[in-house]
Amino acid sequence: MKHLIFALLMMNTTLISAQSLKSFNDEFDSNLLNHWKSFHESEGWPNFVKKVDVNITTPGSFYLEPQVGFWYGEVHAGPYYFKELPKGDFTVITRIKVEGRNTLSPVQSFSLAGLMIRAPRPIEVEKTAKGHENWLFTSTGYAKGKKEPQFETKVTVNGKSRLKIYPAQSGWVELGISRVGTTFKMAYKKDGRWITVRTVENTNMGAELQVGFIAYTDFNGKMKRRYVFGRKKLNTTVYQDGTPDVKASFDYIRFYSPKEMPFEVAN
Repeated sequence: MKHLIFALLMMNTTLISAQSLKSFNDEFDSNLLNHWKSFHESEGWPNFVKKVDVNITTPGSFYLEPQVGFWYGEVHAGPYYFKELPKGDFTVITRIKVEGRNTLSPVQSFSLAGLMIRAPRPIEVEKTAKGHENWLFTSTGYAKGKKEPQFETKVTVNGKSRLKIYPAQSGWVELGISRVGTTFKMAYKKDGRWITVRTVENTNMGAELQVGFIAYTDFNGKMKRRYVFGRKKLNTTVYQDGTPDVKASFDYIRFYSPKEMPFEVAN
């Protein structure tokens, strides 16, 4: 009897968790951003948004254009819009199209947009203190090298980033990230199959996480040279002399429990 009661409780917990995750879904069919927060307002940083709207520029989509900037290590010079998820495992997916300012795909270096998961900075930690940034993302656009569409994944642990770049395609693509405990998988969908491009472990990603959309553009020329200025200057200055080259449309964001995740990861 005890085993039966425990099993029923576990079933109910799973069911409630799945139902709760659905409440974070957004199809962007209205002009409202319910339960969304912006990184710059939440943590008191400059606004690196060039343009943002919902169901206007791209009907039925969240639309985002960043000012020049980037996320790397302790630098977070770019827009990030997120929802706060409570404790638990989940899978999140989105359908996204990233265009350049005047081209089908961006051509300026490191001009991408995508899904991001971040551990909120502890309240007791000063916002400029080093060694507390823990996040990861998967994005699409153009990174570097041959001027072709690419995916980028970036994983940051205690302020240290490691990135990887993969071939992609232009137009609409589907991106996904799953979290099971301290294991995170980043994937994209191709020909009806979800393909895992990276799996990482990060014990610093706490119980409650931020999940949402990131965009960044034009780590090139002047911005690349400004990297020597250090993170404080980059995090507090919105530069107007670059070449923003990202127009990102997010068709939806959807959440699932791992057991009902819509993709089975395949290497």
